[in-house]
Amino acid sequence: MAGLRAWLRTPEARALAAVIVLAALLRLALFPTTAYLTEVFTDEFTFKRHVVLIHDNGLLDTFRDTNTSYVAYHYLLWALSLPYGWFGGAFDTDAQSLKYLVKLPPLLYDIALIAITYAVARVVARGVAPRDRSAMWPVAVAALVAFHPVVVYDSAVWAQIDSAVAIAGLGAIALAATGRPEAACAVLAFGLLNKPQPVIFVPVVLPLILRQSGVRGLARGAVAGVAVMTVPLLPWLLTGDADRLLSVYRKLFSNNNGITALTQNAWNLWWFIPFSTVPEAKDVMFAGLTYQRFSLVLSALAAMLGAASAWRRNTVVGGLVAGAYIALAFYVLPTNTHERYMFPFVVMLAPVLVIEHRFRYVYAILSATLFLNMLLVAPPVRSWMLRWDDAPATHYVAGLNVLMFAVYSWWLASDLFAPRGRMVAGAGDATAAAPLE
Repeated sequence: MAGLRAWLRTPEARALAAVIVLAALLRLALFPTTAYLTEVFTDEFTFKRHVVLIHDNGLLDTFRDTNTSYVAYHYLLWALSLPYGWFGGAFDTDAQSLKYLVKLPPLLYDIALIAITYAVARVVARGVAPRDRSAMWPVAVAALVAFHPVVVYDSAVWAQIDSAVAIAGLGAIALAATGRPEAACAVLAFGLLNKPQPVIFVPVVLPLILRQSGVRGLARGAVAGVAVMTVPLLPWLLTGDADRLLSVYRKLFSNNNGITALTQNAWNLWWFIPFSTVPEAKDVMFAGLTYQRFSLVLSALAAMLGAASAWRRNTVVGGLVAGAYIALAFYVLPTNTHERYMFPFVVMLAPVLVIEHRFRYVYAILSATLFLNMLLVAPPVRSWMLRWDDAPATHYVAGLNVLMFAVYSWWLASDLFAPRGRMVAGAGDATAAAPLE
């Protein structure tokens, strides 16, 4: 505690506080805007509808009224809706105040993400040679994430909580690599309670835990993860909604949601196929192999490469490099993937850029293409909606995304067969046993 009080008086702490305050003010200024994804509903409207249903029917009816999987998110919406109602807030999807309410959880998650990014960057900084060490560069990394256009647009305009996915991946990887399996699995489970996507980081977290904490550590972590997953679901389990819960999650992970498109607006490997042909994911690609199964094979190979990389470089830096790769693969390779699924990439690779310079241009290019993808798919102006669907320029951007994924894959594969001392130019792998503060 004394150490914390001493840190709070440092210029570094004041700088981080300034970053968080400015980031919050920027998002508040953007609250009136909307990301127009479809002509019928926006995601913002869906979240407002969830608040109205929670208010009208109670939190326990959430899974009966919707197909949502955002358990922790709905707890937060419910908690915020109570004082909102006490002060006369309107539970009407057309109410401007309700628009602001559903954007508060993304804002809170963004603030948590900024703080966690800073903490992880401090751990990485300990592995940098003294001549390169700067007390302020972890703050600079936090600022990069705080004001990254992708992060700002996702929460302040789109009202999404992809920051929760990034928190789960970033936190779980850093904690696993520093020998804290219980906390790593608990953080990953928290992410799964918000959205299903954090499951993609299991191939990275698992080898990190095994290398740093062994099989017993993995067992302890599994118990902690199950506990974190189960306790928030108890109200629904005790009221007989177990079958409904299983149905929702089975539907999510089996892709039986009625949508069979090759891609849901992600400018990835499948964006090259002209809209005029419009094959479905279940259609045969060649030799009896469907598009969906072929994409699963590619995704499995990418997961194996990410896991092998984390196994060899079982450090915070190595884990973040592997985790960012998995996030990129999740965007580029699977069918029926969304434009925002690369979001964790821009967070996980940020603390690595100071150490491993080779990732800088990949990071810059993919940050730009992801923001362009999000902006044009769900623009902030209604009249721009659907204007760029299947525009020729988007296919070039998709090609650039696939090229950067190929480069990243080559680097990881080359590292596996390179002598350990020649894998990277930086000294980041010295962070293996550093405590995460």
